[in-house]
Amino acid sequence: MIIRIFMVLLLLLAIMLVFSFSDTNAKEIENLVFNPDFESGVDGWSLGLGNVFAVDKKEKFAVGNVVLADVQNVGANDWEPEIHSKGFDVKNGTMYTCSFWAKADAKRSIGVKFEQLDTWVGPAQNFNLSEGELTEYFFSPVMTMSSPPQVVVHIQFNKQKGKVWLAHFRVYEGKYVADDLVAKPKIAVQPSGNLTSTWGKIKQ
Repeated sequence: MIIRIFMVLLLLLAIMLVFSFSDTNAKEIENLVFNPDFESGVDGWSLGLGNVFAVDKKEKFAVGNVVLADVQNVGANDWEPEIHSKGFDVKNGTMYTCSFWAKADAKRSIGVKFEQLDTWVGPAQNFNLSEGELTEYFFSPVMTMSSPPQVVVHIQFNKQKGKVWLAHFRVYEGKYVADDLVAKPKIAVQPSGNLTSTWGKIKQ
């Protein structure tokens, strides 16, 4: 009897391990963004109209560096100036997630877009940034275009001057997946703009 109970417990343990392993693999992603944590400065990224765009050594994050976009020169359009990442491929009809961490020197909105080069089309989302601590934002649209040409992460400042800090970009196929920056209740900002946590709370 004892042997049977022991064998049943071993079987249950084996099943739990299999499901745990499968779940871990399911959460693995392929980040499509080049230099996503700015460990090589702003290599592969650009900001127009001569605005300052560089690593801010005074800001700290769990991985890589934090970059500062100090926007003082703006144009007539919401997308002047704009940040562009290096290009990557997407497939029409497929869901992709873009997640990133950000904060601003004052409450302001930015627009984030999967922008196809040459055509300049793609799904976009506006986010309301807050002051203080870096906060994670994400959206998961379904692509309405296919590569080639490639797509970039496009960030626009909606003709608002000021400072915006950015860190830890992830772009990948599928729905939002929590990563393991630190042990924490994982946060995210849905397209509704409702914040659920900040880097300050996570660090505690």
